[in-house]
Amino acid sequence: MAGAGAKSFQTVALAPGPLADVTSGAGAELAGSLTALAADPPRALLIDAGAGIGVDEPRPTTPRGLIDPAALLATFPAPTIAWWNGPAVGAGAEFLLAADVRVIGEEATMTFPEITHGELPCWGATQRVPRIAGVALALRMLVVGETVDAVALERAGVAICAADPGDTARDLAEQLASGAPRAQSAAREAVLRGIDLTLADGHRLESDLNLLLSTTRDRAEGIAAFFEKRPPRFEGE
Repeated sequence: MAGAGAKSFQTVALAPGPLADVTSGAGAELAGSLTALAADPPRALLIDAGAGIGVDEPRPTTPRGLIDPAALLATFPAPTIAWWNGPAVGAGAEFLLAADVRVIGEEATMTFPEITHGELPCWGATQRVPRIAGVALALRMLVVGETVDAVALERAGVAICAADPGDTARDLAEQLASGAPRAQSAAREAVLRGIDLTLADGHRLESDLNLLLSTTRDRAEGIAAFFEKRPPRFEGE
C-alpha cells in the first residue's frame, strides 16, 4: 500500500502466468484478493502487471456462484488503474481492460489467442474491446487474433503510453487517492451506465447524480477550498 491514512491507494502486483481458472491458482487468488479489498476499499486501486499478465491457455467458463476477476475489477468500489510493459494475453488482457485507466510502456502488447483454439474470451473482452477501442480494432483482435502493440493501443485510446509507466501509474493512483470519492464514484457511474442509455436518459442520469452530490460534505469542502484557495480535504462523505 502507498500513501497514509484515509488518502491511500492499494497495489495488487501480478506476474505472467496462467490466470483463467478461477477455482484454483493465480485466478482464484486474484479473485479472493479483490473481494477482500472491496469489503474495505482503499481510495484507489493500482494493478501492477509490469512484466505482463496472462498466457495462451484454455478458457474454462466461470462456475456458477463465482465471479471472474475482470468483473470484480470493473465493479470495484474505488477508481482503478492498471499498468503493464509486456504481453497482456487472454484472461490477463481481459482483466486489464476492466480497469478505469490503463498505462503502458513501449514494450506492451495485447492479444486474445482464444479464436485460434475455437473458443472465445469469457471475461467480457467481446464487449469491452469494441467499447474501449472501437469495432474495427476489436474485430482484428478478437476474430483474427492479431497482437496489438503499444502504438496501436495508445492510438485507439486503450491506454496511455509513458516512458516510465510504473511511475506514471503510481502518480495517477496518488492523484485519485486524494480526490473526492463520492464525485469519482458518480462520474464512473455516469460514464459506464450512460454508454447503454440514450443521450436524453444519460443527461437525466447526470442530473440525478449531481443532485445527490449537492448534499455531500465533500462538495461543500470542495467549494470552501476553492474560495479559501487551499487544497481540499475530501473524506468521502
